[in-house]
Amino acid sequence: MMQELSNKNRNPEIQVAIAGIGYLSPHGEDLKEIARAELTFIYEHMKSYSQNEQIFILDFMTGEIIDKTLELENEL
Repeated sequence: MMQELSNKNRNPEIQVAIAGIGYLSPHGEDLKEIARAELTFIYEHMKSYSQNEQIFILDFMTGEIIDKTLELENEL
């Protein structure tokens, strides 16, 4: 099971640190639904931009999210 979970995240130490959430647990499922709702909110607000602008915005946000994720992981 841990091998399957660590495949979802390149750093198994991080996976262990967040194991209490449980990627496959009911709480993990709830958190994924929250993430989907937040993304839907973002996508709805981006509809007025061109496709290229949306790609630029999403690309920028991806980098920011990765940076924030790494920051939070380093705090564990």
